[in-house]
Amino acid sequence: MKGKVRFHGNQGNRRKRGPEDTGPSALEEKVSGVISIARSGTGFVTPDGGGDDVMVPEEDVGQAFHGDRVSIRMMPPRRGDTRPAGKVVEVLERSAKDVVCTLRRTGTYLAAVPILPNHKHTFNIQDAKGAHENDRVVVRFTSWSNPILNPDAEIVAVIGPADNPSLDTEAIIKMHDLPGDFPPAVIREAETVSSRLKTNEKREDLRDKLIITIDPATARDFDDALSLELDGEGNRVLGVHIADVPHFVTPGSALDKEARKRGTSVYLVDKVIPMLPEQLSNGVCSLVPGEDRLAFSVFMTFNPACKMVSRRFAHSVIRSSHRFTYEQAQDVIDGTEAAEKVGTPEARAVILALHELSQKLRANRFKRFALDITSPEMVVEVDANGMMTGIHPAVHTTSHELVEEAMVIANEAVATEVANHQVPYISRFHDQPAEEKIAELTSAVMGLGLDPGDLMDTGNITRLLKAVRNTPLEYYVSVLVLKSMKRAEYSVEHAGHFGLSKKYYSHFTSPIRRYPDLVMHRELSALLADNKAGVPSRDELSAVAISSTEMEDRAEQASRDLIEIKKYRFLEQQLSKGEPLEYEAVAVKILEFGVFVELPELQVGGLIHISQLSDEFVRYSPQDSSMTAKGFSIKVGGKLLVQVSGVNFDERKVDFTVVGVEDPRGSPLPDGALTGKARRCRERREKRETKNAEKKNGKNKDGKKKKGKKKG
Repeated sequence: MKGKVRFHGNQGNRRKRGPEDTGPSALEEKVSGVISIARSGTGFVTPDGGGDDVMVPEEDVGQAFHGDRVSIRMMPPRRGDTRPAGKVVEVLERSAKDVVCTLRRTGTYLAAVPILPNHKHTFNIQDAKGAHENDRVVVRFTSWSNPILNPDAEIVAVIGPADNPSLDTEAIIKMHDLPGDFPPAVIREAETVSSRLKTNEKREDLRDKLIITIDPATARDFDDALSLELDGEGNRVLGVHIADVPHFVTPGSALDKEARKRGTSVYLVDKVIPMLPEQLSNGVCSLVPGEDRLAFSVFMTFNPACKMVSRRFAHSVIRSSHRFTYEQAQDVIDGTEAAEKVGTPEARAVILALHELSQKLRANRFKRFALDITSPEMVVEVDANGMMTGIHPAVHTTSHELVEEAMVIANEAVATEVANHQVPYISRFHDQPAEEKIAELTSAVMGLGLDPGDLMDTGNITRLLKAVRNTPLEYYVSVLVLKSMKRAEYSVEHAGHFGLSKKYYSHFTSPIRRYPDLVMHRELSALLADNKAGVPSRDELSAVAISSTEMEDRAEQASRDLIEIKKYRFLEQQLSKGEPLEYEAVAVKILEFGVFVELPELQVGGLIHISQLSDEFVRYSPQDSSMTAKGFSIKVGGKLLVQVSGVNFDERKVDFTVVGVEDPRGSPLPDGALTGKARRCRERREKRETKNAEKKNGKNKDGKKKKGKKKG
């Protein structure tokens, strides 16, 4: 979307309340809806009839839990806040979800503390049900007669010791009520699907075409493949070939019902909960090289300017020629020495041609002010006991962009085709951000010392992201922008994708792991066969959109929650071993009591208390939000080297100690400016580095060469 962002909905019709609006008629208006509670304690109620969320201050949440359906009385917005506000006056319906807690004991009393910080209340427990102190337990709310006291709950399941990292995944699965094993009827049906590989359907035979797959090295299911050819006029014809999952999963079957119920595959740190059994995902629907496979192919023709001039769709049978990893494809793109060992010359030529096309498609998208937000997924490494051994951002290269752009353009082509038939369909809808969110983003960015301009102009958002690229603030600003955006969802009532700058957009390319994609396959097939009667009704599509959005949100939140638990375990582990690692941190907010920092490597934030900055007098300047002491000065955006010094798991708070500060001249912080604790950290690090170097060189602590053990 180019130019100014136009905000729509009922925001513009909502009159701001002034002193004259605080009479009984204004304040007696009631709204009901489900309340979500943020970690700050603030609640947000989504009205039953739709419309803007209503903010509920922490002190007005009352006896509501996260996920309850409540009735709220509308209140005047707080000073300086334009958001509608309310106060919980009644809990209409308690959330049916149980809560995973850690069992604690205070004297003779048992208390269950929720493991997720947006559940703000500790529960009173009368019967431990065999659980021990510091066990993870699943509790169910029973009563809350006195609002001054904590609510009561009963233990319904015992997971095990909270300090056992191998139980983290089980705790999150129970917390989010994620699906377990497939029912026997589903497995029995899945075991028969291979018989459907042989079909008498009329399909376009593409087995003589050069078709390749590019996936992660650890992938077992290959649900998309690519081809690229030139037509008679010299135009490029991109082929995106997607596993024909609906051929094996028929409407109303046990497989279909279970897939719809699950909605999506769930990807956790050490476990995948698939939408479909492995007989499909890793079997008949996996486009493995050298095997005949059924596909739904999208062919898109691009002129020299990379504008799509035509598109067509076909049920096909393909035989993938090569299976490449992202690393192999990147070697070909970069022209490394290893590239000569990747596939055949013809296959390498296709990779290079796909790369060239994808980069032009990507550039065209950003010219339309699509958002290029850099927030890489985190890769968490765990050992056999579930303990984290490391964490790092996922590697994202141009070989990933090659596949991404092909999938994005195919999804757009399918959505455009179906929309042109003027029938309802499930769009992947991403709405424009709300005005108040843009205002909050502007304020936060200006607090970092940046001048973003009018962020109501989407061009300024893209320019902001570009301005911080490859700077210490890149990750933090990307997070701020993401938080200002609305979440993408599935919708039958709306179309368009703000973030991708697409008028029509749907999900089509991953029917193995997303149910809306499977439905879109069926709908497009019906339209191509001129069978509009085969298109699901609007009500049916709407029901799928709502349930799929809900399941997707649940899956993503579960994944984030588990990664967060692992991060805090990792930091606690460093403290318990007395071996804290050093991380580069970026100062994002400076107040009179300390410096708030973000660690891009871990994607976690915390506080450096002023007492940890220096043994010298530290001066805080509110004018430029800086901290100054002898030998150094810290400002927002400055880089520091830190180590963890304290972890509060329940409240998700981390304290850090400074090991080093990069001053404006780029020189390290002098020893005289460090606190005694920080100096000791530096000394320990230097000793550890010396010890590791000696081990590497085979010397003992006296500097003498160590004697090796005799073999055998």
